Amino acid sequence: MKKAPLNRNIVGLGANSFFTDFSTEMILPLLPLFLERFLHATKTQIGIIEGLAELSVALLIALSGFYSDRLGRRKGIVVFGYGLSNLIKPLAFFAQSATMIMTIRIGDRLAKGIRVAPRDALISASTPKGSSGFVFGFHKMMDGAGALVGSLSAFALLWWLGESETTFRTIFALSIIPGLISMAILIFIITDVPFTPSPTRRFRPSALPSQFYWLVGFQTLFSLVAMNYSFMILKAGDNGLSLAIIPLAYALYNLTQSFFAIPIGKLADKFGKAALLCFVYLAFGLGAIAMSSGSVLGAWIGFAIYGFFAGGFNSLAKAIISDTAPYDLKATAYGVYYTSVGIATLISLSAAGWIWDGYGSTLLFHIASISAVILAFALFIMREKFSHTNDNFS
Repeated sequence: MKKAPLNRNIVGLGANSFFTDFSTEMILPLLPLFLERFLHATKTQIGIIEGLAELSVALLIALSGFYSDRLGRRKGIVVFGYGLSNLIKPLAFFAQSATMIMTIRIGDRLAKGIRVAPRDALISASTPKGSSGFVFGFHKMMDGAGALVGSLSAFALLWWLGESETTFRTIFALSIIPGLISMAILIFIITDVPFTPSPTRRFRPSALPSQFYWLVGFQTLFSLVAMNYSFMILKAGDNGLSLAIIPLAYALYNLTQSFFAIPIGKLADKFGKAALLCFVYLAFGLGAIAMSSGSVLGAWIGFAIYGFFAGGFNSLAKAIISDTAPYDLKATAYGVYYTSVGIATLISLSAAGWIWDGYGSTLLFHIASISAVILAFALFIMREKFSHTNDNFS
């Protein structure tokens, strides 16, 4: 008899992610604007801050995954990582310089680096056979739903309280409330799934299969040419969206991300995860083209398409890893994946800020769109390289 894909752990981890993203997205869409308007940071500085934040994830995520595989338990590490993140983020209330924001972002991302690999491995361990695409799509949908509520809350507070520095700081402080709710869910609802620890005494990425490394290669290349949410937000401002409206446009991104996450996962389970990943790459390229138009309409279209991209980019990758990585090395695999993508993201965002400051935003978005389309077609041609040969649920 086939097990239901949405068990207590899957739903609980989804709810935890909902409230964590609720907290996070009250802050994230405002940070680039806060840095630019009130702390007078350049685009290059913003790119470096975001790049270092992503690198911070990469520095810990592989180690955390490896340690989790050797420990034989996941929940304790996950609780520590989420707790640290939810306490650090609201400290943006006190920030008086770009350096302070950078410190907070790095601390938050270090906490993410601690929790993500064991959390994804815990999801994988709780996932019935044949439903990894749906389960990781569900988790991404809950991420997106929480992010939608968070960004709408930021918009409502900006609209109600005004576009002042004080309002920004008030929103940062209030973000602690959903963060505490997420911790209560994680502590009191989620149960660990103990397993026999990996006998590996040293970090051996060579034990991971070739299908996994094809995925890492493509995702790393894509991360080298893509930019993250911060440059989409800054570009929306350049396209003519007012400061108070930008969180609403960002909410559209979160809405489409949440709406498409489960359909993408279901289609991936039916037609192949690599094939769906091709369409995700292509969507990013189309969104970048829309943004590069310089119009308000282009910004709205860009955010909507970018949401579709975000609904599948990491969730499809995590599902492929769930299908292909050995059971006792799943967290190690997630760690290797995030480390490679994180290093590529640091390079990408640093270069993106430099290109914007030196040559303008249009060139940046054209480079990103053309590169994404090329990688989408290359991935489609080589999609058979991602086929898995073993099922790892037990």
